[in-house]
Amino acid sequence: MKSQWAALYENLKSDIEDGRLAAGERLPPEQELSARHGVSRNTVRRAYLALSQDGSIRSINGRGSFVMRTNVTYEIDAVSRFRDVLEKQGVASSSQLVDSAVTTADAELAARLETTEGSAVLSQTTIILGDGVPFILTTRYFPADLIEDFEQRLLRVGSFTSLLKEAKLGDLHRKSTTVGARLPDERESSLLKCPRNAPLLDVVATGMLADGRIVEWQHAVMNSRLIKLSFVNA
Repeated sequence: MKSQWAALYENLKSDIEDGRLAAGERLPPEQELSARHGVSRNTVRRAYLALSQDGSIRSINGRGSFVMRTNVTYEIDAVSRFRDVLEKQGVASSSQLVDSAVTTADAELAARLETTEGSAVLSQTTIILGDGVPFILTTRYFPADLIEDFEQRLLRVGSFTSLLKEAKLGDLHRKSTTVGARLPDERESSLLKCPRNAPLLDVVATGMLADGRIVEWQHAVMNSRLIKLSFVNA
């Protein structure tokens, strides 16, 4: 016989999967759901915890628990950008800076950026959010001498593609994308607010200008419970 919390979990899970509880919708407070189903608040709390652990809902202190938006499709082509994809699918996008620094390229990074070992490289790590929910954690590397006052201008503009246009360097084109899958480490789990047992999409991509010059190499991890990748032929 199923425990009360497991039965409640399955009922709520079914409501989410069938659309009776829509993405972004706030779930009833524990006390209200407890009275509605004739169970204790601890039972409701355990069911909510299980839903949070499997990625179905997200609990925000002081605000409640909300149904996670799932299955955002990211169609990857030569020029697509994830924040634009979110907006087109009705998801409000934003970004959160984790860190930004100028460092030197080791042999591997120099090869990826087609520059010389020891050259200055701008590194920037950001979280991309949709409706306030973390979707992607990405670290990007750029040749530091690409644009004058690069770091300050990128922090001001907030978008590399917009900065390229401001600097009259043209559009950013994707040269290559490689996708794998793995479990998150502790830092990734914390920043993406996902369980340690929830698989991530591990994505490595290289960006170039129209003249073929490599200007970006990035390593991103994506919450696979929220994102589906679709590759589009140019």
